[in-house]
Amino acid sequence: MMTGRFAAVRRVAPWLRLILPVAGALLLASCGGPRIGLPYPREQAGMVFADSLPPPRVFLGAIEDLRPQDQHEGRGAVFGITYPGDDSWASPVDQLYRVALAQDLAQTRIVELAPLPRQAAYTLSAEIFSLACRLQRSPGAFLLPLGAGVLGGMVFGETASDRIRTGAVAGLALMIAAPMPTSHRAECEVRLTLRDDKGEVVWQQTCLGEISSTIYVPATSREDKKQAEKALPRAVKRCNACLLGQLRQFLAGAGTAPTGG
Repeated sequence: MMTGRFAAVRRVAPWLRLILPVAGALLLASCGGPRIGLPYPREQAGMVFADSLPPPRVFLGAIEDLRPQDQHEGRGAVFGITYPGDDSWASPVDQLYRVALAQDLAQTRIVELAPLPRQAAYTLSAEIFSLACRLQRSPGAFLLPLGAGVLGGMVFGETASDRIRTGAVAGLALMIAAPMPTSHRAECEVRLTLRDDKGEVVWQQTCLGEISSTIYVPATSREDKKQAEKALPRAVKRCNACLLGQLRQFLAGAGTAPTGG
């Protein structure tokens, strides 16, 4: 009787060695990660847009978060994932973008930020249409680890049925745990609106900043914080560079602008 039990355990043990790592990977993938911030880079000295005329005084007003619902919720699985959702951000998105925009405005010296609306000649507001990352995998990316698992089953299986079972489990384990080529895209789309002291719109511009790359991550493991904090600040920087470049051209074309009270 004991011999039969030991034989059963010996037959099950190889499967456990294959299945346990898969289960562990699934558990790790289901754990919530740390909060995501927006570690925004400072401008280099060569990028400062300094003109001879004194910059107009501008009050930084409302920042509206108009992102689509999938960015608020964070959606998708395996083949296409949009992240981070609102519950993953360290602070509300409108607050994070306000800090980044104010930093760029101050460091480029296009305008002088006023603490109160009555002290400014203009009011600048922003609408955020997009600020998120997108992971995209091709179904073909799963064929390589599956094929490697089947090949392993053919080599190490003792019987025909054993080869099939071993290959299937090994292929599944590799599909779940092996790093796969994944398209990663970060984007920031914002519209800035400049109003005069009477509330009239005098300038408006929308820009999109994008960062695309190929990364290698397993199907059940995502480095959301690492990837988002690496790519999203660069996407915001590109978006703001476009916006502030257009704003600078407008202000230069307007000549000597009033500086407010």
